[in-house]
Amino acid sequence: MGVQVEGGKGRGKSMGVDLNLVPFIDFLSCLIAFLMMTAVMTEIHSIEVEQSISPPDPNTPPPDPPPPPPLTVHVAGDYVWIARKVEEGVRIAKVGEEHDWPKLEELMVKDHEVYPTEDMVVINTDDGVHYENMMKVLDLSRKIGYQRTALAGGPASATPDPALVPPVPGGTP
Repeated sequence: MGVQVEGGKGRGKSMGVDLNLVPFIDFLSCLIAFLMMTAVMTEIHSIEVEQSISPPDPNTPPPDPPPPPPLTVHVAGDYVWIARKVEEGVRIAKVGEEHDWPKLEELMVKDHEVYPTEDMVVINTDDGVHYENMMKVLDLSRKIGYQRTALAGGPASATPDPALVPPVPGGTP
């Protein structure tokens, strides 16, 4: 299949070119198939997360009693921090090369027993923390029963600043 393109005016040789469209049609059919498969794959591998926690509307009266802040899990390079309030935070040190995931799971289960109706977890990570560690916390939260997740954010009262958070007595340094 081809197209004849005529060109060249005036005296001299004709500039007619015969373009072969078969490779172009093959390319388009492969491109369409690839785009259709990619669209299906992105739908299969999507995770629903909330982008941020918006500030409350000042015109809305606060509910009685006000809800507790969400559970925050902060994954750093050498520890994991967990709490609902900064002053109640617990640092969980690494065990060898791995984070102490059983200890984190135990603390998350205890929190879920205290606040069974709360289903929100805020997951903060430091720069350079491996993606697998963040996904491990997400998997643990879903396994325990937390259905809503906010990544890298949250209210200022729940976001830890490692320089300001001293180790909690009874917690792991």
